[in-house]
Parts: sequence; structure tokens; C-alpha cells
Amino acid sequence: DSGATFDQSDQEFQFAAAVAGFGMLLRQSEHKGEWTYDAVEEIAKASLGEDEYGFRREFVELVAMANSLDGK
Repeated sequence: DSGATFDQSDQEFQFAAAVAGFGMLLRQSEHKGEWTYDAVEEIAKASLGEDEYGFRREFVELVAMANSLDGK
């Protein structure tokens, strides 16, 4: 552990964290902490990086759809 904050971590780590947070939201996990669909979308958008095949952008769209279906 380098002691870096989340904001100081690289884009790969941040995007992976967003994916994990999304999974916890979908499963309604008791371990989701303060994750929200909005937070997942914001972090994923900010950490798109080089998205050669568009998979990350597609993930962001999926999060937006799940958010609209959640109705909260």
C-alpha cells in the first residue's frame, strides 16, 4: 500500500473500482457502502482512458440505464 488516495490512483484502478461498485449495487450488497449509480457513472466517465473498443463507454451507458430503472 503506497498510501495514495483514491484520486491519486491510476485510471485502471479507478475504473475497476467503479465496476466493482456497480456489481455491489446490482446485488444490493450490504457491503456497497456509499456507492450510488451516480457515483459509479461519474468515476467510470472520469477514468475512461484509452477505450479502443468502446467497452468502457458501453459500461457507462449500462450504468446510466440501471440508474434510470432503479427509480430511487
